[in-house]
Amino acid sequence: MPLQKADFHLPLSIFKEHIDINDPSLADKYVERNKAMVTKYNRDAIKNRIKLYRDKSLWEGAPLEFTIADWQPNKRKDTQQAKELGNKAVVLARQMISKPFNVLMTGDAGVGKTSLAMMMAGILQDHDKTVMFVSANELRDLSVDQYDYPELKLKLKDRLNFISYADVLILDDLGAEAGNFENGNRISPSFQRLIYSIARSRFEGTKKDQKEAAKEGRKLPHPVRSTIVTTNNIQDELNAIYGSRTVSRLITMKPEHRLAFNNMEDMRQQSNI
Repeated sequence: MPLQKADFHLPLSIFKEHIDINDPSLADKYVERNKAMVTKYNRDAIKNRIKLYRDKSLWEGAPLEFTIADWQPNKRKDTQQAKELGNKAVVLARQMISKPFNVLMTGDAGVGKTSLAMMMAGILQDHDKTVMFVSANELRDLSVDQYDYPELKLKLKDRLNFISYADVLILDDLGAEAGNFENGNRISPSFQRLIYSIARSRFEGTKKDQKEAAKEGRKLPHPVRSTIVTTNNIQDELNAIYGSRTVSRLITMKPEHRLAFNNMEDMRQQSNI
């Protein structure tokens, strides 16, 4: 909870040794000092919260950093398409600051989906939004390994709690954890249920969200919190892997919230993308 000015009220006697207590402007200085301390405390609290969610992320490899300056459309074969994708990602990030909604990024591996998702994350964090990055592969591995290692079961429970409440969740490479779709590989029913629980809590709100909304007599928006999904799969494949009730809560059908990296080339060998 943000601090109020009263939380920093100190006796004027503290300043006697260093400040002239007969100074007519002392009262004003005292008030301004309290305001400054409240502002700094609350600013630091927000920064720490943003950092906490980032630290709880599940990366596949090293943590990622990416800005719009790193996008470099001129290095792409289709410069115009690359510019449009970068600009659209910026616009969506700015819109997401004031309103939750889902975003879908589709395309082949290495075309820059994760990069633009992370660029959006930077914009959102600069506007005090908590962002959590979750690799679908890492989440699948954690859910499998929890049965052999008790400490991982606690880690999974902890991460799922943060996933439910992050202002923005980047669910990266959704569908990749199912393996080669053409060969018929599938994920386990338990992981399907886990993804559904994530989709439902973020779209409909947690039990706590629903209870608070009912108490206050208000309706929750759908989705309650934003989710950015990146995937190499088409929607029919995702439906086959997870089921339509899960996909409908994660995958937006609004064209303005979808970024298609059609025919974009793999840039991983050429840059940090």
